[in-house]
Amino acid sequence: MKKSVVLALFLIIMVSCNRSYHELPFGGMNGKVQKVTEYHKMPEMWFAGHTGTDVMYMNSAVYDDQGHEIASAVMDSLGRIQAEAESVFENDISIRSIQRAGGRTLARLNFRERSGNTMLYDRIVDNKIINMTVQESFSFRKYKRVVSEEGVVTTTDIIRVNRKGYPVKVDVFDVKGGTSSHEKNKYDKKNNITEKSIIRMDVAGKETFDTVYIKYTVFDEQGNWTEARTFNKNRLPVEVITRQIEYWQ
Repeated sequence: MKKSVVLALFLIIMVSCNRSYHELPFGGMNGKVQKVTEYHKMPEMWFAGHTGTDVMYMNSAVYDDQGHEIASAVMDSLGRIQAEAESVFENDISIRSIQRAGGRTLARLNFRERSGNTMLYDRIVDNKIINMTVQESFSFRKYKRVVSEEGVVTTTDIIRVNRKGYPVKVDVFDVKGGTSSHEKNKYDKKNNITEKSIIRMDVAGKETFDTVYIKYTVFDEQGNWTEARTFNKNRLPVEVITRQIEYWQ
C-alpha cells in the first residue's frame, strides 16, 4: 500500500494542471482545510505484544486558502520523508511543481502556456528538458486527460464522477509502461469512500483484483473523519487510520 501511495502522489502532482472538472477543493473535505496528516497504523490484533510503534507509515497534504494542494509527502513510521511534492498555483493552474524521493529531485514541472483545454509544460529530469502536453476534456461527468511527452502519449486517465463531483470510476492507462489500473468507489451520505475495488493489469496482461472496505468511527466538528478502519475483501482488518486536520482561520 505504501508504494501505491507514493506513485499516486507523483502522478497527481505531475499532471495536475488545473482544478477543473473532477478535482474538488481541499481534497473534498468539509471546511477550509490547511493541512491533514494521516497515520496508518496496524490493527490492534496485529499490534498486540509488539514493542515498537504501531504506525506503519504516514502521509500529509497542505492546501492554500483556495483549496489547491500545494504540498504532499509520504513518511515512514518515524516521520522521515520518503517522497514529497510541492506545487505553486496561479489562476487555478499549477505553474511550477517539484517531486523528490530518497533525498534527490526526481523531476520539475514548469508551465509554459495554455491553449483551450491543452496545457504545455517543460518537464525537467536530470537537467534534460522534456516537452510535456496535457489535453483535457469533459462531458457529462466524464473527464479525460491525456499526457504526452515529445509528442508520444505516456498516460491516459478517464475519471467518472457522481453528481457531487466525487470520482466513482477511475481508469488509468500507463501507455509507456504497458500497465493499467481500474478503480471503482462507493460512498456514504457524507461523501466518504466505503468500498474501493481495484483491478490492476501488469505488462504481461495478468490481472490482480482487490477490494478494500472502510468504516469511519470518529469525526471532528466540521464533519471530517479523524479515525477509520480498513478491511480486505475477506473482511479482515488491514489498518487503522487516524488523521489530524488543521483549518485556515
